[in-house]
Amino acid sequence: MVLVGGPIAWPFDVVLNLGSVNTQPDLRAPVDGRRRVVVLQHGLFRTPASMARLQRTLEAHGYEVLNPGYASTQDRIEAHAVRLQTAIQGSSAAAVDEWCFVGHSLGGLVIQEYLRSPGAVQPRAVVYLGTPHRGAMLADLRKHWFLYPLLMGTAAAMQLSPGDAFHRQRLPWPERTGAIVGDLGAGNAVIPGNDDGTVAVDEATFSGAVATTHVAAGHTKLTVADEVLRQVLQFLRHGGFAPTLEGR
Repeated sequence: MVLVGGPIAWPFDVVLNLGSVNTQPDLRAPVDGRRRVVVLQHGLFRTPASMARLQRTLEAHGYEVLNPGYASTQDRIEAHAVRLQTAIQGSSAAAVDEWCFVGHSLGGLVIQEYLRSPGAVQPRAVVYLGTPHRGAMLADLRKHWFLYPLLMGTAAAMQLSPGDAFHRQRLPWPERTGAIVGDLGAGNAVIPGNDDGTVAVDEATFSGAVATTHVAAGHTKLTVADEVLRQVLQFLRHGGFAPTLEGR
């Protein structure tokens, strides 16, 4: 038996995303009549509600948002990418002028797999929030625990292992990509080096990305932290990150 993440995580995700939206006029999308859609993908064991504050922030700054959910514990990353493709095709894709993508953790890997697929739209910008681009060693450390497969499943969660063949594929569109990395210092004693409590800084760093920025936020807070939301807007508007308020 596998417990589905969505129904369990939903109340937590809703409460976590109750914060208000901070508007920044200088980071609004251009007002030029072009249709700009940002596609969001949540992480493992989470729900679309985990991206709600980010969604409201993007909409307040002139973007349309597509925030489809997926049963992250129930299938492989490749199947989730097919579902994402179906969601995009069903959203009047031909009428969209610019596509952008923001993925948190596993959601970033789903976006990568989608962008590698035939017929995928061309992204103007892609932002990853704590995505383990070549796997997460914490998955290896926990995958043999009794509760790990029970809660996280035996499909996508197991693909998070750094040794999985999924991570030997090319990383798409590095020249349009930004990585926001959670950095709490030595946050988790079992992960070598700095990390966000779940994903190591080195794992969340995208080789060849246009820009990378570190934010002092834990893995779960990467979808709601004010500094992260500001940096997402910055990258979508200008193709790079601003100096962080933490001084990094």
